[in-house]
Amino acid sequence: MKKGKFLQILLTTLSVAGWAFAIYALIIFGEARPDRAVGYYLSKGAPVRLDWDPELTLQLEYIIWACAGISFVSLALNFYTVRATKEGYWVNIPLLLVSSLAAGLYIRYVV
Repeated sequence: MKKGKFLQILLTTLSVAGWAFAIYALIIFGEARPDRAVGYYLSKGAPVRLDWDPELTLQLEYIIWACAGISFVSLALNFYTVRATKEGYWVNIPLLLVSSLAAGLYIRYVV
């Protein structure tokens, strides 16, 4: 197998893994965030959680930082691939890195 083909397969695998972690983080986010305190629920006496779930929030933070780590490694591999094989940059990798860094910093310092 050629070097360029192997790097492309590795880059694709890392990119798919990073986006899979991002989608899993969105699923965990839906469960970890506070419930909407809508008047209907409060008037009917339904239990409403007004704070973030501590366990799921911690798990969400770890998943987001893992996503950022995978995308950072993928970005480094992308720079190496561009220099070694003269192929173009992948736009989805920096996008995932920036969004996961922003989400990780938000979860860490705001929540």
